Amino acid sequence: MSENKRSSLQLRVISACVLAPIAIGALILGDIYFTVFLSLAGIAMCYEWCKASVSNQTHLFIVTMSLTVVASLVFSYMGLIIQSFGVILSGAVVLTILASIIGRRSLFFWVFVGPFWVGVPLISLVALRSLPDIGFAVTIILFLAIWATDIGAYFSGKTIGGPKIAPVISPNKTWAGLVGGIISAMIVAYAASSLLIPETIAPFGIMILAGACAILAQVGDFTESAWKRRFDIKDASNLIPGHGGVLDRLDGVLFVAPVVLVLTFFYFGN
Repeated sequence: MSENKRSSLQLRVISACVLAPIAIGALILGDIYFTVFLSLAGIAMCYEWCKASVSNQTHLFIVTMSLTVVASLVFSYMGLIIQSFGVILSGAVVLTILASIIGRRSLFFWVFVGPFWVGVPLISLVALRSLPDIGFAVTIILFLAIWATDIGAYFSGKTIGGPKIAPVISPNKTWAGLVGGIISAMIVAYAASSLLIPETIAPFGIMILAGACAILAQVGDFTESAWKRRFDIKDASNLIPGHGGVLDRLDGVLFVAPVVLVLTFFYFGN
């Protein structure tokens, strides 16, 4: 391993050791603490999205999008899930109108999608954590499975190498990494669910779900990579040393959290 790569890995590990306890602490405390934590992450992601996607009146779009996301999280915290999605839709419409006012029709798609891209996963996380009895367990298992996917994919990809999945979009992602990420997620989710909710989750079922979530996390990673390539940026920002931006760190959550929320309501709804 070259000196630059070793230094980059060390920086990633140090940043993870600092940020992971904060995230886990907010998750354990739950309630308003978790919502505030996600609100701060949401504001950072709004900043990153608008800085990359919007070239005119950037601050106006950052503020509007941030207010939209934070307001939607407040509604989700209050248990008003439908209303929180309504806030996201309303904010997306307002942002599109602003783009029209400044004469930038090319921004319509990006400013409309932005609040959904950032807000929907965060709304889902707040709703998951707020579930009675199982909220903490389900949410921590989700985070652990995504982290396991990232770690397993990184090390298996580096160790085994092999064919790339989509080199044009993400040149470093390999099929070996994908398989390693899936296996890691299945093992970690099975172990965590056995400890936290052993009486309600079938072991085989949780492993299949974790494998599917690992794939969805990789889809989120590829989708964000495509977005970054569209705007010719390497990282969403440099807010997190060694990791890039908050969007870079949470890209695996984008597709996973809403799906887990729907499945959890379906499974535990009765």
